[in-house]
Amino acid sequence: MNHILLLILTLLFAVTAAWVAPSSAATNANIVITDVTPTDLSPGDIKEITLTVKNEGGRDARHITMNFQNSGNISLIGSSTVYISSINAWSSKEIPVTIKAEDEITDGAYGIPIVVTFDEYYYNASVGYVTTPMPSKTITIVFNVEGTTTLEVANVATDPLELREDSENNNITVLLENSGSAKARSVSVRMDPPSPFTAAYSGSTSDFTEQIQARSSHNFVFALDIEDRAEEGSYTIPFTIEYIGEDAQKFSQKKSITLKISSQADFLVGEVTTKPAVITGGTEFRINIPVKNTGNKDAESVNAILKTKSYFTGAKTDYLGDIEVGLEKVATFELEAHRDTIPDNYETDIKIIWEDGDERLETIKSFRLVVVSSERAGEGSNPGIIPIAGAGLLMAVLIGVFIYFKKKKRKSE
Repeated sequence: MNHILLLILTLLFAVTAAWVAPSSAATNANIVITDVTPTDLSPGDIKEITLTVKNEGGRDARHITMNFQNSGNISLIGSSTVYISSINAWSSKEIPVTIKAEDEITDGAYGIPIVVTFDEYYYNASVGYVTTPMPSKTITIVFNVEGTTTLEVANVATDPLELREDSENNNITVLLENSGSAKARSVSVRMDPPSPFTAAYSGSTSDFTEQIQARSSHNFVFALDIEDRAEEGSYTIPFTIEYIGEDAQKFSQKKSITLKISSQADFLVGEVTTKPAVITGGTEFRINIPVKNTGNKDAESVNAILKTKSYFTGAKTDYLGDIEVGLEKVATFELEAHRDTIPDNYETDIKIIWEDGDERLETIKSFRLVVVSSERAGEGSNPGIIPIAGAGLLMAVLIGVFIYFKKKKRKSE
């Protein structure tokens, strides 16, 4: 039994010696990087990574210096040199560093070369502790870069701020933001506006830009008309985004925005009258213009401004106050036609200005102001005289003929 136990102990010692042999028999210290976490990056990323630095030799390593080289695409933030005082034999240390991937770099693998220098430190029985500089070595760590393009609607603005029915050239500005890590090239945006929106002019529903950089944005501008009698409310406007990604692949996205048509006052100009009814050169006259609010919102602080030819002078502004929906007020102006005013039908505008909250709105309506010659004015002052006299004469002749024949009949009897 003792022989058996001795044999087992001998075998265990031999196995243990075999296990310990690499450590005791190892010669030089050897610095390596065994792990890098994480290794996946996107263009423009700034990340803290962890390097696992190990001494795979049987002797200690001291005064370890790691010089990170400039790769042009991925670089160290801060000092490019990392110093480690020592790593014992067969030991490792975790070293945090911060790196940055340049914006707009294409997908792929990118390496950072690191020049490593260190001293080997060990005990020699004949001379004591020995420090020996070791040859420098270059270790390259590799990162995988993969970019993404993400286009989203960041903002929508309109000019004017409130959209109204029966309006033209409403500017719609859509801000597209690329929140991804790769640029989008040849970006085109095309709107498909439904009723009551229509294109203001050719090309007003599409826009284009050469590129949108990663983490940047671009304004796309469109122009829309709004049909007459459009109902107030919110409307969804679909549009399509097309662009080319980093790998030359074409992409198409469907997006939409919401536009709101606000209620507003609208005006109808009724029958315009003047006093006197007939205007000639040199006439002083009053012009009355009925203004009715036919919209769907009360109009506040309404002003009426007359736009006439220079032949007509006088007071051309009238304040009408508030005009509620469905109600009418009369704008009155005291004017004089210049003595040399030529008889004609003069196109005349009335500009109606009103307030809608903090917004000031206006519209223009047109009518004709008629000036006649003095001769025609005289004829026109009594247009029924001639027809009435002719009818009286005819009646007198008929009565006379009737009396004549009646008398003649009595004599014959």
